[in-house]
Amino acid sequence: MINSLPVPLRGAAVAVLAAAALSACGGPSSSPAGHPAPARATSPRPSAGDVPVLSGDYSGKLPIAAYSLTPDQSELIQSAEQKLEKKCLARYGISYPFTRQPQTRSADRRYGLSSPKEASAYGYHLPPSPAVSASPIPPGMLTVLMGESGKNAGSEVTYHGRAVPKGGCRAEAVERVEGEYARPNISAAAGAIASGSYAQSMRQPAVLAVFRRWSSCMAASGGRRYASPMDPLDVPEFTKGHPGAREVPTAVADVECKRKTRLLPVWFGVESRIQGAMIDEQAAALSELQRIHRAQVAEAKAVLGGGTSR
Repeated sequence: MINSLPVPLRGAAVAVLAAAALSACGGPSSSPAGHPAPARATSPRPSAGDVPVLSGDYSGKLPIAAYSLTPDQSELIQSAEQKLEKKCLARYGISYPFTRQPQTRSADRRYGLSSPKEASAYGYHLPPSPAVSASPIPPGMLTVLMGESGKNAGSEVTYHGRAVPKGGCRAEAVERVEGEYARPNISAAAGAIASGSYAQSMRQPAVLAVFRRWSSCMAASGGRRYASPMDPLDVPEFTKGHPGAREVPTAVADVECKRKTRLLPVWFGVESRIQGAMIDEQAAALSELQRIHRAQVAEAKAVLGGGTSR
C-alpha cells in the first residue's frame, strides 16, 4: 500500500502504515455483515513433482497462497484507496498526481536464489527497481494525507482551520475499503502458517539431506563452503554495493547446484505437506479470511465504480 503514496512520502508513511503491512501474507483483512458457519478450508497439496526444478514463484504455489489476495486484487484495493485519498485531499483544495511505483518482478527467494538469469546478472543482489519521477509535494499535503502536523502529537490536526480526519486522508481511505472488515487475529493465522511451515521444513530429514547434497556440490564447484542455501544471502560482501567478482560465480554455482540436486522442488514438496496439515487445523479461520477478502474486493470495486457495497 505504501506504493500508492507519492515516492517522497513513503519514508514518512512507513510507521503509519505498519499495521497494513499484514497484507504481505494474508492480505488486508476484512469481514462483511453476517457470520454464517465457515465452510471447511481446502487447498491443493502440491508435491515436488508439481513444479519444475527451477521456478520463479514457489511462494505463490504453496497451499497457504490460496488464502492471500492475488496481485490483481491488491492492485484493485490500492487503486480504490488512492481514489478516495484524492477525493479527500480535494476537500482541502489540494490536488496531486499520484505516481504508482512499478512492481519489480524478481524470482521468488523463499528458498534462496532460484533464477539463473538473475544470478548471472546481479549475483545475490535484487534487480534494480525502475526509477520513478514524482511531482513536488504541495505545501500542507503531508498534514492532510497523513494527519501529521509535526508538533503537538496526539492533538487534533487542522489545515487552514479545518479539522483533518484522524490519521489523515490515508487512514480515512483505508477505513472505507478495509478497516471495517479488520480481523487481525485471522490474518495472523495465515502469517503464522507461512512462517511456521518454513521453520519446520528446515528441520525435516529430506530437506537436511538435500542441503547436504547442495553443500557438497558447492564445495566441488570451487571450494565454496556453505551448509545451507540461505547462508550466501547473509554474506556482507554479497549484500552491499554492487555485485563483485566473487559474488556472481558463487550465485551461478548456487543455482546450478540447486538444479542438480533438485533442492527447490524437494524443499517445496516438504513445506507443502507441512502447510497442508496446518491449514486443516485452521480451516475455520482461513475460510473466514477468504470471505473477508471477497468483501474487501467487492468494496474496492464499488469505490472505483462510484457506488458502495454497503
